[in-house]
Amino acid sequence: MNKFKLDKVSQDFIKTSFGNVLEWYDFTIYGLFALQISRTFFPKNIPFISLLLVFATFGVGFLARPLGSFIFGIIGDRRGKLYAVNLSIWLMAIPTTLIGFLPSYEVLGILSPILLVFLRICQGISAGGQFSGLIAVAVDSDAPNKPFLTSLIYTISVLGCFLASLVGSISIAVFSNSAHSGFPSLVWRIPFILSMVLFLIYSRMVPEFPKHNLEAEHKFTLADIFAKQPKVLIYMSLLSFTTGTIYYILFTYLVTYMQAHLHLGKQLAFLEMNGILIVSIFLYPLFGYFANRHACRVSYAKRYVLLMLFGALIFALSVVNVWLGIIGLLVMVTGFCAVTSFVTSLFAEIFDEAYRMTACSLSFNLGITLAGFAPLVAELVSRASAYGLTILLMVIILFMYWIMGKITQTKGYKKLLRV
Repeated sequence: MNKFKLDKVSQDFIKTSFGNVLEWYDFTIYGLFALQISRTFFPKNIPFISLLLVFATFGVGFLARPLGSFIFGIIGDRRGKLYAVNLSIWLMAIPTTLIGFLPSYEVLGILSPILLVFLRICQGISAGGQFSGLIAVAVDSDAPNKPFLTSLIYTISVLGCFLASLVGSISIAVFSNSAHSGFPSLVWRIPFILSMVLFLIYSRMVPEFPKHNLEAEHKFTLADIFAKQPKVLIYMSLLSFTTGTIYYILFTYLVTYMQAHLHLGKQLAFLEMNGILIVSIFLYPLFGYFANRHACRVSYAKRYVLLMLFGALIFALSVVNVWLGIIGLLVMVTGFCAVTSFVTSLFAEIFDEAYRMTACSLSFNLGITLAGFAPLVAELVSRASAYGLTILLMVIILFMYWIMGKITQTKGYKKLLRV
């Protein structure tokens, strides 16, 4: 049985990773309340267009992630990875709280959605350094089971999503009557404002990390990354795109899909999402623990990609029977948790140590930037066909399988197998 050696860096990693709860609570709450936000910040005369604009604004936050990956990646490689990750959390908490207080379209007119886009960009810059920064921290630790540590990042991320869904459910139950008392937006505003409470808890639990001067050790330019490992950077970015697309469809968009296309009530949709998130919380560390036993982790993960494909086929039956669709969804989630647990540490391991956090952040966030528009695309294909979402999922899953095959052929991956 593997023994987990948690040195000081690993302990700091686990503490800091709890900031991921705040990070993903903040980023998820927007997607969960897409329908309600569309009615607040965009004209109400064409609901479908307003909803598309909300998902487009959701995607705008992802366009800023490469900028965040560059900023915090450089800070991490030259001033310390833990310092950079802690700094990024500040940039997430403040804009999220401000969104909760942002006046509606009826009050500010066009200025209201403009301010919303600006705050989403701030959130995107923050997210560009946080998650991928933790991956680099985990890989640089002395822990022998690094895939387990990186799987914890996803576990804690899902905890943030679950907390967002739970708070959202409670807010719907408590404040739904506010619509009849002249305050219809309280249902979604309260969860945004509560993010500041989470931030205050985090700031008390995790102290600021000191800056280091690592420039003498890690001298590099962005050109070095593109010159030394161009194929790895491209393939890992594409892998990030596929895993990110599946993630945001399964854990963000489906709440809207269940309401708008399967005609489930808000409370039932949130209840089902909570169940999926709870399952994921247990699956991530389980698969992360077993991942370290397989040297060829990407090759092994491809088996679970096929499980995801099987789940997508069952999910297609949701147009006939909702419960069959839920079974298919659970199969997909199981396969997805396995895949991400097996391959996430690769985003840092496969790159040279001198520019590890910068390359990890770039590859991860270049892919996630495109994946951020997954809810928008998912809504368009769902409107076009009852099987549109299933077809989209199957195409992305098959593309993921192909990308993994390409990664196993790179020199960077083969070098890892020899270590």
